[in-house]
Amino acid sequence: MRIRIYETNLDLETVGDMLWQADTQANFHPDARWIHSSSTTSEEDWISAEIKKVHKGRIYKEFHIRWIGREAIIMWRTSNQIPFEVITFENLPEEDDAIDDSISQRDINEIPEQLN
Repeated sequence: MRIRIYETNLDLETVGDMLWQADTQANFHPDARWIHSSSTTSEEDWISAEIKKVHKGRIYKEFHIRWIGREAIIMWRTSNQIPFEVITFENLPEEDDAIDDSISQRDINEIPEQLN
């Protein structure tokens, strides 16, 4: 999932650091972290000239969130009143590869065992 926050009266670096710290505090093990990566960029990279006049190329920070952290990240931003925009709900490429590997390792013709 990709989430984008725009610069408001709060500094983007401060908000990003707060989110990374909340992730680290909630998840001690690095494999259980919510945030996969983040990047800072500007709308000037992809918007047209007409829109650029209105928005003036706002700077934003984009976060790539693992599926285990979707709800927690949205709740954290909502409870801290940080405006955000969900760009996509798709899994990260690393997650898709892991799912494909786990499905290919499973034997589909295997008869399931009954536990009872």
